Amino acid sequence: MKYKRVLCLVLAVSFLISGCNKGKTEATDKTDISGVAGQTAASDITTSSQTETTASEPFEFNPHVYSGKIAERIPQDYWDAFYNLCDALRKGEDTFGCSSQEAYNWATDVSVLCDLFPPAGAKIEGKSTDGSPAYENGTGKIHYNMPVEDFLKRESDFEVLITDILNSTIEKDDTEYERALKLYLYVAKNFAYDYSLIENLSNDENYVFACFKEKKGQCVNFASVYAYLLLQAGIDAVSYRIYEDLCHAWTYAVIDGKGYHIDTTWALQADGVDGIYLDYFMMSDKERIADGCTLTDPNVTLLPECSVNKTNVKFDAKDGQYCIRDYCRFVSLDEEKKIVHYTDLYGEPKEFCYGEA
Repeated sequence: MKYKRVLCLVLAVSFLISGCNKGKTEATDKTDISGVAGQTAASDITTSSQTETTASEPFEFNPHVYSGKIAERIPQDYWDAFYNLCDALRKGEDTFGCSSQEAYNWATDVSVLCDLFPPAGAKIEGKSTDGSPAYENGTGKIHYNMPVEDFLKRESDFEVLITDILNSTIEKDDTEYERALKLYLYVAKNFAYDYSLIENLSNDENYVFACFKEKKGQCVNFASVYAYLLLQAGIDAVSYRIYEDLCHAWTYAVIDGKGYHIDTTWALQADGVDGIYLDYFMMSDKERIADGCTLTDPNVTLLPECSVNKTNVKFDAKDGQYCIRDYCRFVSLDEEKKIVHYTDLYGEPKEFCYGEA
């Protein structure tokens, strides 16, 4: 497990250093990132049946996000330990209950914390500072790398940030497709590609939290940020990375029971570009490969082995009915008729029906 922690941090840094080749848009740090969650909202989403957000039951922060795909490999007692840790961290406590040393190791793993409880990634460690065992008799110890009161404010502020994003972007009665699309558009509109993040990232900060805070980053940042927002919205998702041929990261999501590749990096709204490309939303394996991304030996850092090929977990994406390809730009969303309005390569208006009206 210790080797895996170091390996995943090295892999993450390698992504940040090398970056990734972007597709149709060339987003830069000139993209407008001045908006704050709750103010920017998803203003580019136009619906013919728009309802007042205040009329819908608001989303609340979920400290216990869950991935069914990861759970195919991670046993329930590991998850229980992780949730106990999250609850302890929200209270500023220094111990939590867990069933075994292995569960303790997974719950306190920096990769798990970065992707499933971002404010704690790199800010807490699973270790003892007094020479006693870090885990013993069902109790695990927590070491804070910052004053506890500062951590509690950091964590509390993060909860506000996430609930603001959710409640300004999606609604409880949205379908999984609609939630995924609205959050995809939110990231594409509000985040900017910026190579300087690694230069400005301190040694004790994690790249997921930093991306949420700065609204800028690289492919590995956006993959985890979007996956986390989907998990908060009740959609199974993980950050998915490849290293052969093209060093790149995106999000794998399970929507309505089927797997898809969703790449928010190549959807970022570039300066001067009118509209957000839909080509990279809900892609199949075939479409992902056709776009230049091989799927050989992918990595999912939430898995203890990192390499998917070393597990029995399958991240298949066989369904291609929802992918709108070839320079298609989003115009509006008609939720009543279940239609996405977009323009094609030549600027001609088109419609895509994503469900039964």
